[in-house]
Amino acid sequence: MKLERMELVGLEVSDLDAAIVEFGELLDTEFVRIEFDGSVDIEELPADEPPHAMTTRMSMAMDKKGYLELLQSHPPTSRERVRNIHFKVDDIEAAIVEMRAKGYRLVQNIRIGSMREAVWGAREAHGLRMCMVQYDAPSMIEAMLQDPEHP
Repeated sequence: MKLERMELVGLEVSDLDAAIVEFGELLDTEFVRIEFDGSVDIEELPADEPPHAMTTRMSMAMDKKGYLELLQSHPPTSRERVRNIHFKVDDIEAAIVEMRAKGYRLVQNIRIGSMREAVWGAREAHGLRMCMVQYDAPSMIEAMLQDPEHP
């Protein structure tokens, strides 16, 4: 697996709207909300755990510069934390094979828009979810919002 770069850090927050304002001002950036309400094209692909293992509904925002992802679970958590780190890879299928060989559980394997994402269990990585992503768009957020049939 070839890591191209660390893509972004995901923070779990108790109040998404307040976090968007705070981090927007702090980092001088704008955030785009992504609601998983049917307007974003998502496909669940086979993983090591059944899809019902990931039942928590989340709201999400990503900064337009592509460094920070803010996540709020429903109901909101009282434990704010660094939740995940995304790494961009050149070949998501090779990354899946390599991570499984190293003993990591694939807990979510999805396509959002034209981006592929493999999410690894936090138990094996000191409580941190590692996410591998692959896309060809100029940025991760553009890939997520892009129609996979017409990139």
